[in-house]
Amino acid sequence: MGTSQTSQESVQSIVRALEVDIVLGRLYPRERLVEYQLAKRFETTRHVIRQVLIELERAGLLVHEANKGATVCEYTADEVNQLYQMREIIEYKAAMLISLPVDPEDYAQVKLICDEHSAAVDQSDMQRVVAANKEFHQAAYRLCGNTFLADVIDEMAKKANLVRFTSSTDLNYLIQARDEHYQILNALKGTNNAVLAKICIKHLQPSRQMYLEKRGQLS
Repeated sequence: MGTSQTSQESVQSIVRALEVDIVLGRLYPRERLVEYQLAKRFETTRHVIRQVLIELERAGLLVHEANKGATVCEYTADEVNQLYQMREIIEYKAAMLISLPVDPEDYAQVKLICDEHSAAVDQSDMQRVVAANKEFHQAAYRLCGNTFLADVIDEMAKKANLVRFTSSTDLNYLIQARDEHYQILNALKGTNNAVLAKICIKHLQPSRQMYLEKRGQLS
């Protein structure tokens, strides 16, 4: 195994660990992440940690500020509402573009990911929950046939990671999200794009609402 591959695997392992820290509230909004402290914690180099911080910033979980370095993101109510308005527009459009019923092989692939997410929820395995949730939505929206639209959806989902992670430790939310995944899956076997789009938009709302409620920003 090459050095670069080993380094990249180390980066991704630390990224997943810090994602879970944010999910579980071990890292707070606006909390500063210090390179040397992280390097000591994970027994790695500061070069690796810099790559980790870049990945977390790309994922919408960190922001770099002058004289502060990397800090955990926090959105205002207006920012959250604008972000989710954008997500509703593009995810509705993608759902309406999917050719229904989907190809059986495509359906089987999405179902496999859906089942993996369900098993992760049952086992309270947050790393698997986060990974499978991301993979499920990517696989579903790629079915719209528009690569550019799917890429934009991925980018907006990254920006919403912090919002979605806030609700990830709530068992009722996780069960609801799992149920809605299966509703989406079932709609992919149907012929009504409007039904599919409605479920997709409904699926967005709980994480947004919980994020705002926890911060006392819900109007």
